[in-house]
Amino acid sequence: MIAAVKDNAGLPRWALWLAFWIVFFLGCNMAVALADEESKACDLEALKRYPMSFAIAQHAFLIGSPHIKFMDEPDRSRMSYEDLMSAEGAIKRREALARGLATYPAIERPILMLVAGSQWTTAPHDNGLLNFFVLLDGVFVDELLATLDAEGLTAHAALLLQGKALFGIDYGTVKQRYDQWNKGEGEFDKTIDGGLKDLSARFRQLPRLLDEAVKRIEASPELTAIYEPIRANMPEETRFNRMAGGIFACVDPYGDTDAVLSRLSGLPKPYAQIMVVKYFQDEMLNGSVHQAFFNSSGNLMPEVEAALTDWGLSKHAAAVHKGIAMFPTPYPRDLEKRRNFMATKGEDFDNALYELTGPVDDGAMSDAMIRVAKENDILPK
Repeated sequence: MIAAVKDNAGLPRWALWLAFWIVFFLGCNMAVALADEESKACDLEALKRYPMSFAIAQHAFLIGSPHIKFMDEPDRSRMSYEDLMSAEGAIKRREALARGLATYPAIERPILMLVAGSQWTTAPHDNGLLNFFVLLDGVFVDELLATLDAEGLTAHAALLLQGKALFGIDYGTVKQRYDQWNKGEGEFDKTIDGGLKDLSARFRQLPRLLDEAVKRIEASPELTAIYEPIRANMPEETRFNRMAGGIFACVDPYGDTDAVLSRLSGLPKPYAQIMVVKYFQDEMLNGSVHQAFFNSSGNLMPEVEAALTDWGLSKHAAAVHKGIAMFPTPYPRDLEKRRNFMATKGEDFDNALYELTGPVDDGAMSDAMIRVAKENDILPK
């Protein structure tokens, strides 16, 4: 998804920033769904196949955010976020959606709309329809309703119609709907707020629009011929990240360390090694090696060093070993004890941990994780 945004480097800063957050929240949605599925049963065999739902969610991303690519260039360059909340902004975004859909064959357009609808009505929390109606994407309610009706998804459509009706006869602009809901100083219109939260809960009980899109692809040889190559040819890094998310859900590395180590030891070696190195890398890239030791990822540093050594990444293993050696022996796996120790040290200690970031921040760990996954035939296909 990020690649799709990077391909449009000439976009205004606000559009790129908005795109980042949309990508982030969409990523969160997929991660939450995956974690929920994998927490019920840690099915490593299932992780070997990249899901169609993930593939089409990424494929249809720009349809769900049509102003990023499909809005006329003069409008795209001059319109601010506030402009998009206006009546003119709604018209321009709806025109951009129509323009974007027109770039695809007619048989694909309902699928793209269902996926976009899932993007619009899903949130990293429970109030998807609330977000939809009071933020930007509510301008697409009529287009989404038309798709739901055409696809026979009457229960979904009925809830959207009820949500739209909460704003009265005049549906209004994004800004008008937002102001109608948000009264300021933490106060919200009780009818709209309560109504949309209730509708959100009922909407979540229905099949996900993303899953409905997958069902239609699987039922159609023509659609399968279009989308199966897209699914099968997703980039290696994308497929790897799906697998890594599943392993994280299997291990659940944020709780009691002994329980985490027990779950980790129950995984085949390649999965366990990938999990600890990915956890270390994510924390390091988000902040530094200092952050990786400071957070719960630091509980697993001995396993990180062992994996890097096993993979032949001697420079990276040496950096982790040097960090471990800065702590008492035996190494404090307990998060609170480690943080308490770090709090007693001075700036030189912190800087020394920070300086270990350079040797490990060269992309080699990412390449090694994908290589290990491929060598062990566990990279999703």
